[in-house]
Amino acid sequence: MKSAKFKNIFEGLKIAYGQYQKGERNGNGKQQGKAFIVRKNVSDDLWEKHLQGEGPALGIIPIREDSTCRWGCIDIDSYDLNHSGLIQSIRNLNFPLIVCRSKSGGAHVFLFTKEFISAALMQQTLKRIAKVLGYEGSEVFPKQTEILVERGDTGNFLNLPYYNETKGLRYAINDTGSSCTLEEFYQL
Repeated sequence: MKSAKFKNIFEGLKIAYGQYQKGERNGNGKQQGKAFIVRKNVSDDLWEKHLQGEGPALGIIPIREDSTCRWGCIDIDSYDLNHSGLIQSIRNLNFPLIVCRSKSGGAHVFLFTKEFISAALMQQTLKRIAKVLGYEGSEVFPKQTEILVERGDTGNFLNLPYYNETKGLRYAINDTGSSCTLEEFYQL
């Protein structure tokens, strides 16, 4: 299965996921569309279809049922963003972050950990990093520090990169400002 590594990297809540169906762009450049949560397990087929660009894009909720996560994201909604400048700032500060272009041309700035950590710690860390980078107030995922599954909580999802893997516009950007293939993203 081609998506196995991708699925492992973006592991999150198993009992629900998000989907996004593309619409038109609004006046400020933000991609419009329909976003919704599906209360089902995330199937292997959904991961494969995401990378192939088939059907709605996949969104994963980073916070798991035990209120831990292994990845988080700063969502920078600036559509005239200088991605290379952002990456240079990140490298100058020695932050272990990966920048991906978002569906609207902004940035999803990812932090990955080797072990699962509390969603509260991930959120605090990302908020501090966003402030240092000059993007205080940007959305941070996970949005929740805990969820109560028995109450029906699911958390908020983030649209994943590499929708339509080789032809899409959501990809990682390397230190020279070039787009990365999925394999290059894995190396980052």
